Amino acid sequence: MSSIKPHKSLVLFLALLLSPLSVIGQDEATGEIDLVASAIAEQLDQTKTEIFQLFNQGKYADIAEQYCHPEITCMWNDGTRSKGRQGVVDFFAKLKEFIDVIQVNPTTAERAVYENGKYVVSIGALGDSYEMASGNSFDLNSSWMATLVYEDDKWQLISFASSTNAFDNPVIDGFLTLRTAVSAGIGLLVGVVLTLLFRRKKKAA
Repeated sequence: MSSIKPHKSLVLFLALLLSPLSVIGQDEATGEIDLVASAIAEQLDQTKTEIFQLFNQGKYADIAEQYCHPEITCMWNDGTRSKGRQGVVDFFAKLKEFIDVIQVNPTTAERAVYENGKYVVSIGALGDSYEMASGNSFDLNSSWMATLVYEDDKWQLISFASSTNAFDNPVIDGFLTLRTAVSAGIGLLVGVVLTLLFRRKKKAA
């Protein structure tokens, strides 16, 4: 005869009966979370594509108006800071004074989602190249970081930052090459002047 009392048997039976339902419920919840995460990633990829397509076309005002939060803050490669949509437009207007073409081919390395998908922080490589008004061109291989907020049924940039290696990039290399050339030129000029002075003194003696 079983030693389990009737009411305990009933409890055990119900527990066994409900256990699979609990597992199924957890699986369904996990599936819903995965679907939401996938949808967010797809939206963000589309937003990134649209932003940088406009960027490569030089349509900075359109980016500011359509994809930037009114209070956006930015930190750029040269340490310049800008705030607000007009600040973004003004920054690129200054760049275009001496840079003819700016092209980017960004990739996303990591994303962090906060507050159930309201905020997202993304980082990656910018794949930026530049053609100067002087005719020189170079790649900076910058990194980028963006924070986006989901408002008014769309993703908006509330902060953006880009940076490059301060000690190993084409701008620094070009500066060092120029400085070396200038130093060599000055050294050569000083050598010529000293030689001429030495010859004059020798003739006077």
